[in-house]
Amino acid sequence: MKVLIVIPAYNEQEAIKHTLTSLTQLGPDYEVIVVDDGSRDRTGEVVRAFHKRYPELKIHLVALPRNRGIGAAVQTGYLFAREKGGFEYVVQFDGDGQHDATAIPNLVQTCSDQKLDLCVGSRFLAGGQDNFRSTATRRLGISFFAALISWLSGVKVTDPTSGFRCCGPRAWRAFADRYPDDYPEPEALYWCARNRLAIGEIPVRMFERAGGVSSIRLSSGFYYMFKVTLAILVDRIRKQEKTR
Repeated sequence: MKVLIVIPAYNEQEAIKHTLTSLTQLGPDYEVIVVDDGSRDRTGEVVRAFHKRYPELKIHLVALPRNRGIGAAVQTGYLFAREKGGFEYVVQFDGDGQHDATAIPNLVQTCSDQKLDLCVGSRFLAGGQDNFRSTATRRLGISFFAALISWLSGVKVTDPTSGFRCCGPRAWRAFADRYPDDYPEPEALYWCARNRLAIGEIPVRMFERAGGVSSIRLSSGFYYMFKVTLAILVDRIRKQEKTR
């Protein structure tokens, strides 16, 4: 199974080397694409230097000319997978060092064994760990979206904001055509549930950032909650879409 790992990165010069280093233990069936989302720091330079040092690793870099948001960055990865071809699964993996690279094979294997279209790495399942302890406000928001999506779709989810996830062909090909913009994870998860794609979760560890700062601050938290909730409710009234 050939797998593409998509890393959206915005101003991650302090963490991206750590993130790429964590992926060096994966086998030859994995390729990596870093989508530099218009960073104002040296993120792209760090990636190029890392690739020069480890030329045997299959690392691609796409630099967007300006910051478009995480949705556009991730969609760029899905478009790359479609254009290059040959990939079975696409894994979204954050560039800030919070995700556990050793869990990637299990994420992909679970997708394959259970014939899932989307498998999410959850820190809230038994066996998962939120090692850096998200703030109470953020955990409340996660619980709210988990309850909302589970109620609207009838599909039990525990960590809808997790950016650590594996997409099978039906999901990532659909996401290459259209993907949410600002805060895509809960919206994309609900879209899969609404369109009857198979969804699952596995427990994973998540760590404190290796550097940099989160793009979602307390000051933008209310906008985040409102915008994502509205997007999910609007999506609910749409007709079921065909997937390939």
